Amino acid sequence: MKAVQTVSLVVLLALVSVTESSKPMSKIFGKHQPQLPVPAASTFIVSDFLQFLQTASTCFNKLRIPEERFPLYLAGVFPNCPETQCFVRCLSANLHLYCDETGSDIDRHYLQYGLGQDYNCFRQKAEQCLAANTSPCNDPCEAAYKQELCFLDEYRKYVDTHMNSLIAAVAVEKAEQNPVYYNMNACN
Repeated sequence: MKAVQTVSLVVLLALVSVTESSKPMSKIFGKHQPQLPVPAASTFIVSDFLQFLQTASTCFNKLRIPEERFPLYLAGVFPNCPETQCFVRCLSANLHLYCDETGSDIDRHYLQYGLGQDYNCFRQKAEQCLAANTSPCNDPCEAAYKQELCFLDEYRKYVDTHMNSLIAAVAVEKAEQNPVYYNMNACN
């Protein structure tokens, strides 16, 4: 059953990717949030949700993680084990949110996962958490995992918000391609 769910999710992503590739992103996910000022100048490009899912899927496959973990990771459940630690590192590094040399980048996390939160509150919370979770570590996956857990709430909100938008977009697309009309007044 779990394999069917994973395959269904991949098929859903492929369907949306193909059907929505010609549409502007604003139609898929609604109007874009206005860009809130971030103090640091950056050349960082925020990944859209489909890019985010493709990156997660690539890391998942590259690390050969058992498929039953994918729904857990999408739900923001990250067990403290070597496989999960390396997945978190891979995802964050490939989204350019984390670097082994410099650690987690608060400004980039804000741009990717902030969803319009107050920047100063976001930054203060992240700084406090990172100060408590940044200690010398010989394992690069474990080091990334500890730091990235500081952004777990934002990650969950980001995935929930965009997954709901994605499901709604697929439902609208299905309805547009397969209209079904019901006559509520008809008697058989």
